[in-house]
Amino acid sequence: MEKGEKKVRDIMSSPVVSVLPTDPVSEAASKMISYGIGAVVVESGGKPEGIVTERDLIKRVLMEGKDPKKVACGEIMSKPLITIDPEASILKAITLMKEIRRIVVIKGGKITGIVTEKELIRNLI
Repeated sequence: MEKGEKKVRDIMSSPVVSVLPTDPVSEAASKMISYGIGAVVVESGGKPEGIVTERDLIKRVLMEGKDPKKVACGEIMSKPLITIDPEASILKAITLMKEIRRIVVIKGGKITGIVTEKELIRNLI
């Protein structure tokens, strides 16, 4: 099987860790540490709205001297959320990820996984 023939579902990580837009960013940071991940998806009513990354926490909270317990995830999340279907090719994921480090996998409006730069690199081996 050629690298371009593999599907997103073959390399995505699942399940995806999420927070609510109203959760404090300290909750997002706690989940990132607990799960050893670099981002959490922000969802409301089962619908993905954005993503909070380590970079968001540093640039939009810590560097601005804000209290992580008083800032909501919805205030600092990156949006719009870039998504892809699990049946899409890895090549399509690479194309979509030119400017971002993570892409959320959605099927039928539900989050099914996430693809990061690390998964793409692991796929090269």
